[in-house]
Amino acid sequence: MSEPAPDPRLQSLINQLRPGAVRTVKVIGFDGADVLVHLMGAEGEEAEIGRIPGHEASMRRVGHPSELFEVGQEINAEEIGRWREGELHLSARACEIPALRSFLLSLERGQVVTGTVAEVHNFGVFVHIDGEPNGLCTGFIRVPDLTWGWINHPSEAVEAGQRITAEVIITETRSGQVTLSLKALQEDPLIRFADRVGHVLTGRSSRLFHLVCLCSLLATSWGSFTSRS
Repeated sequence: MSEPAPDPRLQSLINQLRPGAVRTVKVIGFDGADVLVHLMGAEGEEAEIGRIPGHEASMRRVGHPSELFEVGQEINAEEIGRWREGELHLSARACEIPALRSFLLSLERGQVVTGTVAEVHNFGVFVHIDGEPNGLCTGFIRVPDLTWGWINHPSEAVEAGQRITAEVIITETRSGQVTLSLKALQEDPLIRFADRVGHVLTGRSSRLFHLVCLCSLLATSWGSFTSRS
């Protein structure tokens, strides 16, 4: 059975989150909360002017990036993309902790990792991935990636302190986070029906099915009414 084609919208998002090239830049000033920089050439000469948006300056909370950088200081920053008629935007936060960046770049999509559940919230689960830098928590599992089954809260799937094995979906150097999936390592319950295409099945309808039918009926009735108007 061939794998389904990836959703182009999801693939576009993943491409945007993938780490960009690292450039050495020199701080030349500030534009509001943004940091203006000169990109340094191969021989150390100053090239084009780039911009580090305020939210990309650091993973730490600061009032203004001038608390972090001085004019004339050279730093490393990751390329994000070009905006404002080709102006290059960069992220300093993606290079802020070298050990973290090195760890994130060592992981690949589809790789299986192990870790320990750190915190369970209604919006997802934080995980300490084995081998991550001390003092950091890099793993995160979204609620839809916990299990194929229906749950009311993530605590029904995992608990704090539990050891887990998960698959890497994407690593983000700018957020310092690894998105994981438990579901990817579980058997898809629909696979069992893959060879039953065309078979007639019987069963009791659910309230959701009745609601879908009602909505379909109302939509059809409204369409007939408006066509007569």
